Amino acid sequence: MDDPRDDLSLAAAPWLRALPAWQRTALLEQRGLRLRGLRKQRRAAGMLFTPLGLQQMTTDEIARYKAARLPHGVRAIADLCCGPGGDSLPLPPHITVFGVDRDAEALRAYRHNVALHRPSGGSAMAVLADVTRFEARTGTLDGIFLDPARRTLADTHRDRDFDTEPEPGWDALTALTRKFRNAVLKLGPGTRLPEDLAEEECEYIGLRDECLELTVRTGAFGRRGWVRAVELPAGAVVEATWADREDSFGNVQEPGAWFYEPVKSVVRAHLFGIVAAQHGLWQLDARTAYLGGDEAVESPLLKRYRVLKLLPVDERALRAELAADDVGTLEIKKRGLDIVPEQWRKKLKPKGPNATTLVFTRLQGKPAVLRVERQ
Repeated sequence: MDDPRDDLSLAAAPWLRALPAWQRTALLEQRGLRLRGLRKQRRAAGMLFTPLGLQQMTTDEIARYKAARLPHGVRAIADLCCGPGGDSLPLPPHITVFGVDRDAEALRAYRHNVALHRPSGGSAMAVLADVTRFEARTGTLDGIFLDPARRTLADTHRDRDFDTEPEPGWDALTALTRKFRNAVLKLGPGTRLPEDLAEEECEYIGLRDECLELTVRTGAFGRRGWVRAVELPAGAVVEATWADREDSFGNVQEPGAWFYEPVKSVVRAHLFGIVAAQHGLWQLDARTAYLGGDEAVESPLLKRYRVLKLLPVDERALRAELAADDVGTLEIKKRGLDIVPEQWRKKLKPKGPNATTLVFTRLQGKPAVLRVERQ
């Protein structure tokens, strides 16, 4: 289905060639968007998308997780900047949802998608409006989802973690959270928050070791002063107050028998000190998220490696180490050292049937390399 030759065959089909050019273009575009949409939404084959809407749409597993975190008693939600409806689709049928967007094309996709895929009996209404001017009757809404634009299509070549102001801007977002009180604000995981929002509950959501969202929860939808990381689909959670998080740092020791790399959501939330304390681990350096321990810990929040050897950051010594064991497949990890993994891979010239992992980092402030084996 994802073979480009299928597009050529489809474009040549007599029934498609009989359509006006604009319809042919729209159909082929939707086919491509649906194929890409399957990476985010298991029901994408029947949905409609806009390019920008698909790019920013919440992944299905994350949307279902956020819906499940709504407090008991919620009956009506406004999904502001709703796009194609990623956050609306998994809401339970007893919740009425208002999808609000100023993009008429996105709203047409939203109407189609919620009609097709919302649980039976779920009420959804589409509202064409600028979210900063959206009004609801007093008592109508229990809260909002808010997914502001984070980049334009011209920015797609850039990494998701650049530091930029969302659209609507911070003043408008802060005003909306104050106006509706209970809010779940979706942002990029590298976003720097203004002071007012930084004091609300901040949750970093990871999916298969990719941190995809920072959600800021206000009012009854969150707990002011808390920071939290979750790893999906396992649903593993670590959380702490801002004060407790800072107090967890400072236990720095030499490497033990095991090396641990926290998943990206834990690193983004700076909760690796809390995870270390929970499992009897320690930091290898005060400035990095790498952990060590003497026991084999099982956790969805940690990737575990057996420590094989401690090596210097020395090209000749490392090349000899790899050559002695016929290592041809080399994974390089780095944190705390300004090195370029691809440049080191070329310098070390791995060759042979075996594989290994080298970790370039600092151990109590000193540059070092750990040779480790994934368990």
